[in-house]
Amino acid sequence: MNVKRIAIAVSALLCGYSTISFADPSPQTETMQQLEQMKAKVLQRIIETQKLIEDPTNIEIRDGHRFLKYNGYLYALTTNNLPSFMPFVDGFDYADRSAEAMFDFIQMPWKLVNQMDGVYIYNDQFGYNYLDYLNKNKQCNVQYLIGDKDLVSATAQDCLPYNAALIDAYGFIDDQPVTNHLSGDFAAQVRFIQNQTAEPFGNDEKEQQRIVSQREALLVVTPMANDNPQSIELKIFKDGVLLETRQMTSPLHILESDRSKHDDRKDVVYSKRSFTTVLPWNWVEKGLSLQFSTYAGLSGELSADRIDFAIPAHLDLPMIRIGMLTEPPAAKPLELQTAHYGSELFQRFPLASMTISSYLPIKLDKVVMSNGDIKTQYSEYASPGAHSGDMREDITKSLIQLGIANANYGVASSGASQWQANNYPAIVIGHSIGRYKNDKGNIGNYTHGLSGGNGMVLLAGTTGNEVTHEIGHALSMGHYPGGYAHATHGATTGWGYDAYRGNMADNLNWQAKVDGEYAYGNIMVSPYKTNYGYGTDPMGGGGFDSSTSSYPLFTGYSSKRIQNYLETKDYLDAASASGYSHWNAIEQQFEPVSTTTKLKPIAQGVEVMTVVGFYDPQQTNTSYIYPALYGSSGNVYDLPQPVAGQCWATVTYGDNSQQLIGLEGSRKNSGLSNKLHFNLARDRAPQTVTVDCPQTSLEAVVRRELLTQFAQDRFYTWGENNRWGKVGDVFEYHRNGRVELFKLQTQHYWYFPGSGQSNSGWAFVGYLDQLIAAKQPDVNYDDLGQVRLDSRTFITNTEHPAAAITIGKGQGYDIAIESQKSLAEQSDLAQYDFETIALFDQWVAERYGNGELNHAIVDKHQRIGAVYVHQNSELNTRDYFLMKTLTAGAFPTDHHSNNDWKYLGSAESYVNFDFNPLRLNRDMVSNVERIKDYFKQPALFTWDQRLITSWNSSNSAVFINPTAEGINEYFIQRIPAKGDAFPTNKASNRDWIYLGDDNSLNQLVVEMGTNQAVFEQLVLDWYKQDSFGNWGDNGKKGNVGDIYTYHFHDGKTHYYRLKTTSYGYFPWPSESPDPSNSHWQYINHY
Repeated sequence: MNVKRIAIAVSALLCGYSTISFADPSPQTETMQQLEQMKAKVLQRIIETQKLIEDPTNIEIRDGHRFLKYNGYLYALTTNNLPSFMPFVDGFDYADRSAEAMFDFIQMPWKLVNQMDGVYIYNDQFGYNYLDYLNKNKQCNVQYLIGDKDLVSATAQDCLPYNAALIDAYGFIDDQPVTNHLSGDFAAQVRFIQNQTAEPFGNDEKEQQRIVSQREALLVVTPMANDNPQSIELKIFKDGVLLETRQMTSPLHILESDRSKHDDRKDVVYSKRSFTTVLPWNWVEKGLSLQFSTYAGLSGELSADRIDFAIPAHLDLPMIRIGMLTEPPAAKPLELQTAHYGSELFQRFPLASMTISSYLPIKLDKVVMSNGDIKTQYSEYASPGAHSGDMREDITKSLIQLGIANANYGVASSGASQWQANNYPAIVIGHSIGRYKNDKGNIGNYTHGLSGGNGMVLLAGTTGNEVTHEIGHALSMGHYPGGYAHATHGATTGWGYDAYRGNMADNLNWQAKVDGEYAYGNIMVSPYKTNYGYGTDPMGGGGFDSSTSSYPLFTGYSSKRIQNYLETKDYLDAASASGYSHWNAIEQQFEPVSTTTKLKPIAQGVEVMTVVGFYDPQQTNTSYIYPALYGSSGNVYDLPQPVAGQCWATVTYGDNSQQLIGLEGSRKNSGLSNKLHFNLARDRAPQTVTVDCPQTSLEAVVRRELLTQFAQDRFYTWGENNRWGKVGDVFEYHRNGRVELFKLQTQHYWYFPGSGQSNSGWAFVGYLDQLIAAKQPDVNYDDLGQVRLDSRTFITNTEHPAAAITIGKGQGYDIAIESQKSLAEQSDLAQYDFETIALFDQWVAERYGNGELNHAIVDKHQRIGAVYVHQNSELNTRDYFLMKTLTAGAFPTDHHSNNDWKYLGSAESYVNFDFNPLRLNRDMVSNVERIKDYFKQPALFTWDQRLITSWNSSNSAVFINPTAEGINEYFIQRIPAKGDAFPTNKASNRDWIYLGDDNSLNQLVVEMGTNQAVFEQLVLDWYKQDSFGNWGDNGKKGNVGDIYTYHFHDGKTHYYRLKTTSYGYFPWPSESPDPSNSHWQYINHY
């Protein structure tokens, strides 16, 4: 090998860099520069070895073969004096280490693979490793091959764009100690990240949740600190059976975080040295085991018996809007886009699935309270508000929200208190407004909300921390759980994996830019890397930021406790004889509940008519059956018929059949009516319901008999006669919704003992409800008589609530994607003007893909909801889609959606391929320079380059076609690396978009320069605008996107595009190179 020739090659390569401007490199230019710089370093090192070889002291002879001594290793030399990395000296491992020593400047994120006769060098961030090269022929590398004619080569054909921010980012967990979870010679820490972070075992000690069974998980594998393997192969087993073998994603392609605020602080990703992959929900359960092997031949195993799975909990969330003596509140985002916001909310809780269902909104023109009061105009209440109001408590929460809950639990009646059966996890979401007259005499509507617990949440909105906070209350959490130290995020409180949006939920609050320790409650918090403040738990303030979610992230401490609470509950199970199952944490599986007093539904998840109301067995309070509530998903039961002494409801259906439903026959709360609440199957067309009670209540009979027994005319109450009485007197005491009877044992008395207990002053006689129940079998049904309390004829209602949405276990995300607005439904899109496909691609990527746009060849982060661009060869359009399933097939070509893809629209409807006069260079330059400037393309491609363009490097590339007549034509390539001959009829075809030729461009430039009037008419024509706006028109209000003129004192007319509907002054054109502001986008001048 000629050393001089190598030196000249290196010199030329290095000199070439001196002419490159790095001021604003495009991503692909930066990628190629990185590869070329690495290529130059490799060449330089080869030159150094050539010089060393000339010195005999650097040569060792073994068995007649020459070896170069360099950097502590021996290198076999070829006949051309080139070093190789053969296993001749001390085996393969020695050969690999020698290659690394030869090119010791290769550091992360660059990696090296020994090919014996050379090396393969790649950058993790560019997307493809050595196995991708071997198996898929992905070309993105630098290679030194002793037998290759180029010796050292670089190719960027398939590279992903260079991301300087990612290279410079911090890895959140990378400074933390690594705990080995594997058996074998490959040691690594394993995390399963779902709504929160979990490890295979030992989670309780770390105050973090366990792995949620049957929920998709991001598997994160972090090698020990001194180990950076080139690749990791993963084998996934279920019950010992191999499910799949896959290559894990390299560290620098870990999912991005959901940072929303961008400033001068470096980005933060979860890890820059961890390998990742997503496990589908149906693999994440008992029996899962994992085997890992590195490119270097190390292996490690996570056996099934070392993975601790938690309950695959399900949560029901019925939702209703209520207007009390006024209109109900307007529909909120969670109701309008249930699948979308529900999918966001699902990411925050340790659930395997949840179902959100809607009720039709209800307006109550008449309100009857539990005490019998009737309100028809307003309720008089001193200080109504979000937290207060008698209708808030008595109607919204107690009657309707808990009425819906108990109806779904199969409990037909209860007392006036806010009690619910809590048969399985469910939280009723309420939104209500009541009309009140306050203590100042003001009448108005007051929105209720900011409340959670006892199986319900009452919300003013459906996004933000109010939602997660109140649901947290309903799932057993109090304020600041564990104190301030556990209510703030920190280094070990966990991140989340957003399976819906395909990113990670970090635990930082980017809005909180700090400088050292900062106060939170009564503690000081140590920030991340000095300047990154942490978010706080939803129960401790809920401070957060996110570009992809409307809800804050719980700490691992809170998630663990929510999960523990969910594991105490029974769950509906149609396959169980009792209708319910319970989680066995030891066996990590559900087991049927054998004995229960709960009713088993005869139908689950069906449209229901929920009947609620008040009835008074004592017939003194006003009884009232409220208008029917219509829900999209509820449970229907074969409710018990009445027994003697009970009240009852009679339901008549459309087929004239009737159903009798037993109701509590005595008041459960003193002075207050009872509540009725039950579901009726809507498809049976319920027509009427009546409520009757015995004319003489069983309670009255029992009371009368007891009073006769104790020779009293009434039961006494505590405190009478200054706490003096006769020994043997019987008192009644109302506690926790029950009536307790006590017999006095001393003349002077003090407080009653605990429920069901006696002491020296009191002898417990019994609970009145138990005494009534004991009497019931001895009573003749007819002897008690009958009185009608109320009746309701249901008005025919043809409206149906929106269908329930289940999220989790492979459901919900596709519906959420389908509910996303299409391009035509984006109301602001008409306000934008797009001169190029690149600009429109960017808009689509930012609106739908968080800045990322995929295509059919390269899926950077394949995920449900990812936005794709596809060149439709049948209709010659550039179409955009959202992915609905990970197994998606071919894109539809008929401009419609299918089961796999949500069709958004096509670029041709929004990109104006005519040249924009305000953007086209009018100076005396060549048309080639004019086109390059307009499309921001460093050079135009030629016909023989049509096969080297790529989606990542030269998407929608502009080509030049010199004709035989000496006239250049200009085309856009529709599909990279594809295209037959240019069309010859000055028109577009399936491969090429015709832009124009030198003649048409010259004519346009001449027209633009004729005079200002002609120029401005060309501008108005392009923007489809009748006239320019003038500052101050229409009271300084205008249409976003309109072009305004500003005649500045420099003698030029400057053109601005309006960005807001109302505006202030134009920024002076001389203020900066881009004199734009929040109201105006500066475009150009004449």
